[in-house]
Amino acid sequence: MADAVLEIKNLETHLASREGTVKAVNDVSFTLLQGETLGIVGESGSGKTMTALSIMGLVPNPPGEIVGGNVILDGENITELSDKEVRRRRSTKMGMIFQDPATSLNPTMKVGPQISETMQLHLGHDEQTARKRTVEILERVGIPSPESRYYDYPYQFSGGMRQRAMIAIALSCDPLLLIADEPTTALDVTVQAQLLDLVRDLKDERGMSVIWITHDLGVVAELCDRVAVMYAGHIVETGSVEQIFASPKHRYTSLLLKSLPSMEKRETDRLTAIAGLPPSLATLKPGCPFARRCDAPVDRCLEENPALTEVGERHFAACWNTLSDGQGT
Repeated sequence: MADAVLEIKNLETHLASREGTVKAVNDVSFTLLQGETLGIVGESGSGKTMTALSIMGLVPNPPGEIVGGNVILDGENITELSDKEVRRRRSTKMGMIFQDPATSLNPTMKVGPQISETMQLHLGHDEQTARKRTVEILERVGIPSPESRYYDYPYQFSGGMRQRAMIAIALSCDPLLLIADEPTTALDVTVQAQLLDLVRDLKDERGMSVIWITHDLGVVAELCDRVAVMYAGHIVETGSVEQIFASPKHRYTSLLLKSLPSMEKRETDRLTAIAGLPPSLATLKPGCPFARRCDAPVDRCLEENPALTEVGERHFAACWNTLSDGQGT
């Protein structure tokens, strides 16, 4: 088995709100191996992005704060480091692609210098070396005429090109870990497919590990090795893509899969909807957070929140009434 690049242990991130303390990330644990791609899926508000921001050390404070757990990156517990040291690890060992490059790129600064200055600051490159490396990276991520586009502003790039520029920034310091937070949401399907191929190729070339946050289970099936399903700040199931898609054990996972469009469904068939709404994370009731939307709760579901339990090889589910093989598809 490959070495672990990232270990998350009992991570807790809270946000202050008028309703009370929002437990945005609630006792989250998982391991990411070298060269592995993990897809994190779940409804909006399930804690996907806040988990990524917690790993990166980018939780806005106030109102947010990491209140417990450990983030172990390349064998080092970065939750024990100073803010300065965390920034250094974030700059040299981690890269992040955000959902909207239009708000992530500096609109008043040319694209090339935004990348080259990162190299100068964190890798110690001189200006000439950093510029040369930037042009090479821009070319590698598929930006045409990189020598001339180096001096263009973000508004002169299309949406797909801006996202490629964000990928170039994320890769500029050769990170061990790349986190992508729904980077293809605003792109058409053709550009989306191109970016998925690009990330896959770059991962293989560089031996990176990738966390891919998305609502799109089709993307997960195409790109990822493993899946973590989040609900109400918790990971409720995690396993390989094959395990999750062929034999889900948590009823929330099963309902997510059943809500997908399928070529096998007739035009008159309606998509399966998950009843109810996700709970408020500031006023969670006792028991499993999914119990009040579940199609088959048992008494214990309303009383006690289940822990992740191994249901197969590296396959874990947090459910008191797990599905049997074939039942959830």
